[in-house]
Amino acid sequence: MLKIIFVLLTFLFLAYSSVVYAELNPLLQSSSKYDKVRVERALTVDTILLAGGERVVLIGIQGPNPPKFRDVKRDQNGFIIPDDDPTTTFELEALRFVRGLVENKQVHIEFDAERRDEDGVLQAYVFLPDGKMLNEEAVRFGYARLQLRMPNMKYAQRLREAYKESRHEMRGLQGNW
Repeated sequence: MLKIIFVLLTFLFLAYSSVVYAELNPLLQSSSKYDKVRVERALTVDTILLAGGERVVLIGIQGPNPPKFRDVKRDQNGFIIPDDDPTTTFELEALRFVRGLVENKQVHIEFDAERRDEDGVLQAYVFLPDGKMLNEEAVRFGYARLQLRMPNMKYAQRLREAYKESRHEMRGLQGNW
């Protein structure tokens, strides 16, 4: 009898705490769309961090690996010696593109059939304040590869069209890199 009461109390506590947590984090509610969610920063081309600390992976795309920063050279006094190489890596250029579009901006997030991936990270389509889809723009400008996976296929055709345009124009990853 005591064991049954303990199990019942544990269940009630867990149910109550999940309801309270869902109220604190609107991304756990059942709606498939969220307006005016602020993006804290872009971690990679295909992953953003929301103001509440939640990571979101962009559906249908795969960006290049994060840029690797070179070690800086220093003189005997510890001052940085400027690098003579003015080139920017493609990975850094792609990350700057995405950061320019979403960082510190209010976006609209839309989920598909599976809200979380196998690692428990949210998956979504991110719509910019001007109505464009970030997932689509990253592919269109060649900063990400197309990577469609079932069952998240809501905007598969739009992403395919952006990929075709990028291939035709030979932009970024779809060009001669």
